[in-house]
Amino acid sequence: MKFRLVGIVLLILATSPLPFAESASSEKSKTELETFAAQTGAVIIKGYSEIGEVKEMGPVDVDCREFTNAQTGEKSYGMVIKITESGRLERDDSSFIDLDEIPSLITGIDYIAKIKPDVTKLHNFEATYSTRGDFSVTVFSDSRGKLAIAVSSGRIGRATAYLSLEQLAQLRALVVGTQEKIESIK
Repeated sequence: MKFRLVGIVLLILATSPLPFAESASSEKSKTELETFAAQTGAVIIKGYSEIGEVKEMGPVDVDCREFTNAQTGEKSYGMVIKITESGRLERDDSSFIDLDEIPSLITGIDYIAKIKPDVTKLHNFEATYSTRGDFSVTVFSDSRGKLAIAVSSGRIGRATAYLSLEQLAQLRALVVGTQEKIESIK
């Protein structure tokens, strides 16, 4: 009887769509750029310009992107931020950021650059801005109460680089430069 019940349960699980299977497939393309680039049955032209790099404990590279469907002429614009983690692992990851998300990224960076430890009455804090393409900027207080900034990219096995406030300002300038470059080519 027990074996029969186990068999029925296994049969139901094997033939029914699993909730995590749908979530895994929807995780593949969170941004318009990723969806556009993943088109099949069409020639996709991927144009890019290197905007710049911020170096500290791991370089952060910023590229401007323009994807074009050669058959339809449809275009998609945005940026890619690639983080290479320094240290023993030296892993890297990239995040796609759509054009419509760039203004809120700039606003998020501005907020994080100005945040103070008195944002909470508790001893430590962390404030994070994240994009759809899994890029995040985080300011946090360390064990001594000093502020630190981390930028991360990726979904699994994220790559992280640590920046100073001055380097965060450099990153912001690269993001603004990307937005200006896209506006000039549209």
